[in-house]
Amino acid sequence: MAKPLRPALPSIILSTYNQPAWLEKVLWGYSAQDYKSFEIVIADDGSETPTRQTIDRMREETGMTIRHVWHPDNGFQKCAIMNKAILAATGDYLIFSDGDCIPRNDFVGHHVSNATPGRFLSGGYYKLPMDLSQAITVDDIVSGDAFTIGFLRRGGIRPSRRDSRIWCTSVQCSDDHQSHLEWKQFFRMDG
Repeated sequence: MAKPLRPALPSIILSTYNQPAWLEKVLWGYSAQDYKSFEIVIADDGSETPTRQTIDRMREETGMTIRHVWHPDNGFQKCAIMNKAILAATGDYLIFSDGDCIPRNDFVGHHVSNATPGRFLSGGYYKLPMDLSQAITVDDIVSGDAFTIGFLRRGGIRPSRRDSRIWCTSVQCSDDHQSHLEWKQFFRMDG
């Protein structure tokens, strides 16, 4: 049996707009990935200077390849900036997420290991209350503690059926579609 084709270089495309504090947490999550061979392309829908400054600082602090694709603020133009980010991506495989979804350390690796040409994969997220989201520190992200049941309990989250999402792989938890992946060759850009 032939070995499945795997992406040579995934491009993580993150959308953002004037939320540099959340974007920083997300970038720390990508810096802690077990699978390290990827680039990040930030699709910025017209953020002000603090977002650019955060991206520049995080590029320096983490050593990650981060491309910043920006256009002037002209109202909600997320689709347009996402299209520009797709064009700027150099990877052969695209993973889409948001600038406020912090990835667990196995996020990219699980997606890459499940990549299959002609297939679209999706993953889920666990939405936290704002106070708990704001309390997440860089250490919580890098150590992986922010992705544990213990973290949720210490943050006041009571047990529920949603807890299983913490233990699922990114690809298996698919009822809330916040991350999407696709082979770049299947995108056709017009205009």
